Amino acid sequence: MKNLVAELKNERDKQLSGSLYYWTQILFSYNSNHMEGTQLTEDQTQQIFDTGTVFANDGQAIKVDDVLETANHFRAFDYLLDTVEVPVTSAYVFELHRILKRATSQENDAKYHVGGFKIVPNQIGFLDATETTSPADTPQAIADLFSEWEASGQTGRDLSAIAKFHWQFERIHPFSDGNGRIGRLLIFKEGCRSGAVPLIIREDTKPYYLRGLKTFKTTPGSLIDTLGHEQDNYQGMIARFFPEPNHELD
Repeated sequence: MKNLVAELKNERDKQLSGSLYYWTQILFSYNSNHMEGTQLTEDQTQQIFDTGTVFANDGQAIKVDDVLETANHFRAFDYLLDTVEVPVTSAYVFELHRILKRATSQENDAKYHVGGFKIVPNQIGFLDATETTSPADTPQAIADLFSEWEASGQTGRDLSAIAKFHWQFERIHPFSDGNGRIGRLLIFKEGCRSGAVPLIIREDTKPYYLRGLKTFKTTPGSLIDTLGHEQDNYQGMIARFFPEPNHELD
């Protein structure tokens, strides 16, 4: 989707309100952050994007980190658009992680090691938790994953390959926090880079998405189907903004 990336960057540079870029930013940041526990609403996410301010609802306590990570996700997406063709490396995801966590309470907390691999063991979930790669083994595991991915070549990166790549990344869980959001940013980036329709995983599909990740090793079709559904949803967004048959974005 090389032309899609060019169109998104063009809309960004022209600061077109209500454009595909505009709604991609808002929906991507809202859904990806909300899946990780951020309490901001979609309307509040839109306020931050539009004005850099946010108003609390009655009785709502807003966490500073929620606001910062929402705004930082906007910046991370812009970085993604500017670097779609850049190969995925440890240094690349370190930069995404630094952008996502900039100025948050975790940025200067040593145990979170922002912009670097985890130094404390972690797991996915609490009850019925999924084990992840140990901190000691994480650098090599990520290096191997990215090397294999880059060696596959863009023509081999269909939706099933992107699903497997995402599952492997999340099973390693290389960061102390922010793994899901970084992983979902990579899905969008590599979808564009591979010429596929990118996708945004929405809060509504979270149960299917998490189940797909948990069962991927034995039932890969579950995650692939969920990503395919979200791919169709984003294709529908594109069609709403560019309905003319002769307006090609691929």
